[in-house]
Amino acid sequence: MKPFKHSFIVGMVSLSTIAWGQNYTTPFQHCLLPETYYDQLVGESSGDRAFNYIMDIAPYERDRQHADYQGHFMESEYVVAQLKRFGIPNVSIEEVGPTKAWDGISASLWETAPKQVKIADYQDLAAILGQGSKSADVTAQLAWIGQGEAHELAATDLKGKIAVTDAPASRVHDKAVAAGALGIISCYGPRPLIDPLQIPNAGIRSKNPTFCFNLPPRDGYALRDRLLKGEQITVHAKVETTEENTDLEVPTCVIPGTDPHAEEVIFTAHLFEDYVKLGANDNISGSAALLEVARTLNELFESGRLPRPKRSLRFLWVPEFQGTIPWAKQHKEILDRTLCGINLDMVGLWLSKSGSYYCLHRTTMGNPHYLNDVAESFYHYMGATNKPFVATGVGRPEALKPVYSLTGSHDPFYYSINAHYGSSDHEVLNDWGVQVPSVIMITWPDNYYHTSGDRPSICDPTQLHRAIVLAAATAYTIAAADEPTALAIAGEVSAGAAKRLSLKAAEDLSALTQATTEQLAVTYKKARFDQDALLLNEQATLESIQELAPNSTAVKAHITTLQQLLQEKAAANAKEMDAAAKARAILLGTTAPKRIELTAEEKAAAKVFPRATAKVKESGYGVLRTLPKELIEKYQLLAGNNATVKLKHADDIAKLTTSGQLSVLDIKKMQDAQFPDADSLADITCFIQLLKEAGLVE
Repeated sequence: MKPFKHSFIVGMVSLSTIAWGQNYTTPFQHCLLPETYYDQLVGESSGDRAFNYIMDIAPYERDRQHADYQGHFMESEYVVAQLKRFGIPNVSIEEVGPTKAWDGISASLWETAPKQVKIADYQDLAAILGQGSKSADVTAQLAWIGQGEAHELAATDLKGKIAVTDAPASRVHDKAVAAGALGIISCYGPRPLIDPLQIPNAGIRSKNPTFCFNLPPRDGYALRDRLLKGEQITVHAKVETTEENTDLEVPTCVIPGTDPHAEEVIFTAHLFEDYVKLGANDNISGSAALLEVARTLNELFESGRLPRPKRSLRFLWVPEFQGTIPWAKQHKEILDRTLCGINLDMVGLWLSKSGSYYCLHRTTMGNPHYLNDVAESFYHYMGATNKPFVATGVGRPEALKPVYSLTGSHDPFYYSINAHYGSSDHEVLNDWGVQVPSVIMITWPDNYYHTSGDRPSICDPTQLHRAIVLAAATAYTIAAADEPTALAIAGEVSAGAAKRLSLKAAEDLSALTQATTEQLAVTYKKARFDQDALLLNEQATLESIQELAPNSTAVKAHITTLQQLLQEKAAANAKEMDAAAKARAILLGTTAPKRIELTAEEKAAAKVFPRATAKVKESGYGVLRTLPKELIEKYQLLAGNNATVKLKHADDIAKLTTSGQLSVLDIKKMQDAQFPDADSLADITCFIQLLKEAGLVE
């Protein structure tokens, strides 16, 4: 993906000192940090060290030993030992609650007839034993069941046999066992055309579990073909598993700022994804990068090469969700003074080999925050300065500020700025009951995701280096922000906001040029509403900057000015909508809509301004999961545990009530502007009423 082009900014980098500087035809992206600070971050950090951390922790997926569950886990001890070696204070391993963990001890699968051949062994490759398997010692014939569809199972005698399938074991296990199968062998490969040796880190979730072996497609298909030819194959399956009692561990440290009473910026990376899966990229890469972020910043502060910021930096290495949720519930006082969060999840993939990008996923409109634009600005800077430029008359200059590693690629920086994505630990911080705006930085797509192929060889030390710099630069900019920095961030947000308003306008203008006579009024209304929604979000984002300099009249006045200018920008875009609708109406031979006509339902919604009550923050993470059962049944919008029945975006709707400045109609507009499958106004209105009855909004 090509980085967005920004205005040429003089002064941040003196291109006149570079012989070929004046020949650039591509604008040079600016840096929010003083260039000397950025250079220190690049020079001190190391992708090679981060890669070595990965090699130390997860050189391959291994069997976790019983002793690991009795004390602290190896990964936790490693992180803490490294942090102490770096000289970082406040290092500890927090135990945030007991848990049970399935664990494989041993497993082997041998063909006993007509051949004597070992098919699979747990000690050779841990992923071959499906998670959730129970102990077993059986000798039985194999039976091919294809995808395990009803007609395939009906046509196969499975009693006393082991079912062989090319479907995921979890999908067919219960059906096959109900038909008499003793266990499952799956040769399902998530990406068999990319990697025929890859098997999923998966298993069975059942009330009546047996056992499951996962075979690579290459080997599994050979077994399948023999069975399809009518060959009778007998195997001996021996499995030993157990369930371990252990604690959820969160290695953590704090690099203190100069003001012990100031706010914090928080980092997260999941060190554990259950306790049996050990993926190099997912997510030892994020944990390793976070270690190097901590080392780099601490070293630069201690040596005086980077001024220590006012605000503290907190680092958490968590069990994904399992550890983040209880930690958040147990540390409300910390989160109440936390400005924002950065989550590193799967950050080390070798991008060019995988056809991937380093993605930044912004927050939703429910959590408007300047963090998005600060992080995005550094992504653009990294992209602009880590690619060759075409210049005239002086040959082909290399990257202006290369961030490479000794053993890594010299690829350009492939990146993508995307809308919100959950499914990782930042979602805990973004929760309505927590309200810490947080972003995720992640490599995607990942052809090795949740498979046995997730090993260090897929990682690139250069990509790790860039991930470390981006996370450190973003967090440091915010942690060290003063009045001048707040003004610079305001300019960044304002410029980005104007761009986003224009991009949405372009999308809606295109829709207007294609609207039919019947669609014209609705399409025009949607276009105008989209501008309203984005304007509200961008103005709230500008407002969030005030927390960096709460007593500064200069910052407050500048934010007010920028908000007014954005309003003018949105108004100018609206005039474009008017002109486009008029032009389209002329082509269609009809009358252009002259004004927005609100329905009775919309008029009523425009008068209601819900505001979240104190009960939301008091409840903390998962507040929507505390809704009384009788209200869930009364409104039929949600199911237990917040699994949506009718509402698709309940949490984001709830977040939009936090300020109390948005009407229900505003909330609907903002849902429509960001979600193609937005909830209906009627359902949103009912949901607000539900929240009111629950005492969560007023």
